[in-house]
Amino acid sequence: MSLRALVKRSFVASCAYYLKDDMVAALRFRSGNLETTSGMAHGGRDTGSSVAYIEQVFADYKRYSGVSRFQGRVAEVGPGDNAGVGLMFLADGCESVDLVDRFYSRRSAARNAEIYGALVVRHRQLAARLDGDGPYDDASFRGIRRCYGEQASAEGFFSLPATYDYIVSRAVMEHVRDPALALRRMSAALRPGGMLLHKVDLRDHGMFSGAFHELKFLEVPDWLYPAMTRGSGRPNRKLVHSYREVLEQVLPDHDILVTRLAAVGDIEPHARYEQIDSSSRRAAESYVESVRGRFCKSLRNVASADLAVTGIFIVGRKAGGRR
Repeated sequence: MSLRALVKRSFVASCAYYLKDDMVAALRFRSGNLETTSGMAHGGRDTGSSVAYIEQVFADYKRYSGVSRFQGRVAEVGPGDNAGVGLMFLADGCESVDLVDRFYSRRSAARNAEIYGALVVRHRQLAARLDGDGPYDDASFRGIRRCYGEQASAEGFFSLPATYDYIVSRAVMEHVRDPALALRRMSAALRPGGMLLHKVDLRDHGMFSGAFHELKFLEVPDWLYPAMTRGSGRPNRKLVHSYREVLEQVLPDHDILVTRLAAVGDIEPHARYEQIDSSSRRAAESYVESVRGRFCKSLRNVASADLAVTGIFIVGRKAGGRR
């Protein structure tokens, strides 16, 4: 058995490993090295499955927003190694898409060229956005802009009010250092009638769940957890009640749909907690009660129903304007 495998079997050793690794990641980022293996959604996919994934992500934005056609200006937070979802917004009729990312996800230019070429064939509207012939990259499409680094973090990018009609992300907000601040700034950056659409995975992304129960990361002390995650972009451990508190202040017109429950799995279609069948809710809450005895101090008084939610889809609407 490898040393890393042995470390992962120990809760204390795992904490020590993540603490050291986070310090190294923070130093690397401060030195100007923005590259990461996180966000490589297309590294192990063939072209067909990559295109299907991109179209499914976009279809989810349409389905849960209730918007028949996206228009105006869009910001996608954390697009990772591929601009395909941004291209779907352009194909739908949007004016521009800003792709903002604190890190630079490793990618294959050849793979992306194949994916973009397939999208152009499947979505003919993209042809009008092209500058030149293939092979295509992000710069081949008018209306796409990439931004990286600290200035492109979710907390730092949205400095101008009333700029965007939609701000979207998938499996990104759980990696943001301060999602509450990010949501406040995003809401201010929305134009009247604009929307936030964020799918958030509230799990630990394998930090402890591979060797322990799926909520083991909630046992890490409050003072220690940020030091294990902030520099590396590992999950921030902000749960559904934290998002609800902020949204109630900045975007009162919002829905939080559950995408996953502990010990139950995916919820399809996504639904408000009270709309999920009672047997699934009872199973998830019972599971929480069976393991919550050692949860960290800040979570001891959080309702089991909130701790049971391990994935959400946020739909926030700004007052005014028309959709």
